[in-house]
Amino acid sequence: LDGPPVKEWLLRCADPEEDRRAEFFAAGLEERGALPAHCPLPRPGDARRLQLLADELAKLKKEIAADKSEREALAQREELLRSKEQALESERAAQREKEEAQRNYPRPTWLAKLEGTINVGVVGNSGVGKSLLINRLRGLQAGAAGWAPVGVQETTKIVSMYAFPCDPRVRLWDLPGAGTPMFPLKTYIARMGLRYLDMVIIVTAGRFTETDVALMQELRAHGVPFFMVRTKIDIDVWNNQQDNGLAEQDTLRQIRADLLKNCGAGKHPYLVSLRNITAFDFPKLLSDVFPCLQQGRTNLHAGWDDAWSLPIAYSKAVTSIQGRWTDRVVGGSGYCYYVRGLEVHATDDTTHKATMFTLSEDENGKVWLLGRWWIDADGAAKARVTSELRWVPVDLNVVNKPFIWRWRD
Repeated sequence: LDGPPVKEWLLRCADPEEDRRAEFFAAGLEERGALPAHCPLPRPGDARRLQLLADELAKLKKEIAADKSEREALAQREELLRSKEQALESERAAQREKEEAQRNYPRPTWLAKLEGTINVGVVGNSGVGKSLLINRLRGLQAGAAGWAPVGVQETTKIVSMYAFPCDPRVRLWDLPGAGTPMFPLKTYIARMGLRYLDMVIIVTAGRFTETDVALMQELRAHGVPFFMVRTKIDIDVWNNQQDNGLAEQDTLRQIRADLLKNCGAGKHPYLVSLRNITAFDFPKLLSDVFPCLQQGRTNLHAGWDDAWSLPIAYSKAVTSIQGRWTDRVVGGSGYCYYVRGLEVHATDDTTHKATMFTLSEDENGKVWLLGRWWIDADGAAKARVTSELRWVPVDLNVVNKPFIWRWRD
């Protein structure tokens, strides 16, 4: 076991194209400006605009008093005067509204630096996959620096910030779920400072609850952009296929229609699988949340017309087992397996020593582990539902039992 640590191994596998995102985030920030348009904070030019309007009004009054003989010109100026008065009052009202909004919706202490940053809130209840979604949106591999903790229990009781490694000005905020005794819906938007964020992602793993819909309506009322995301869609597709013989597209159509009843007209729910981010609606979600990345996509993949630069396409079985697994049982020791393509990095949980090996795939669609155990597409699909990958030995009997990996993320 003389392989490098997993972080060093990941750095060797890093895609140089990923660093281009910082350039596109910078362009996106420049295009948007210092603050979101709906943010109630005062702008630097507010007082100056007020003073300019007041000065223009005073000047017009003096000109009208000195020019009363010119009736036609006087009527035009009086009309201009009224329009300036209305503009001045409108500006005063707008600034009073901002001041009131700041009193009713104070900026949260955790959002100290707002100007010049992009801030996206992620909201959802326990077990819906918020943390994994945050990791996937940032393009992180499991175990990489900045990886958000993932677990089946509630891991978000306080607000946590996760920045993009390529540009720390672009930040995702993991927010506690709304509608709980600790975070009641009535005060949630004010307490969480959602009006100060660029946008909010509302996450669920089933139907959107009454709390999710109420939060969506509140965000819409305040002009805060939001996205409704349904995770674990791959599990629903597999279950519906096994239980009812329903094709993937039919399942997606049913789920989307059901969600649209809650999301409302004109709002598109995103159906995603966080284990396979190239499938379903995840690519669209990423480009809609960060349109500046979509702008640079043609440049990022400019060389894909060349045969040597085409991405590797893996089979369904190989795609299904990507990520981190462990063979450790409760109270015992074992290995952590990181699968990237057909390459596997294995780390001893006790000694932290590592080794690497390569999986193989035969013409029958079986993926082989060290030539002794195999798994096919059906077994890999079941693993995505049960979180347990059962490698079948060449000679299955009482002695040679399946080699079991359990999903670690």
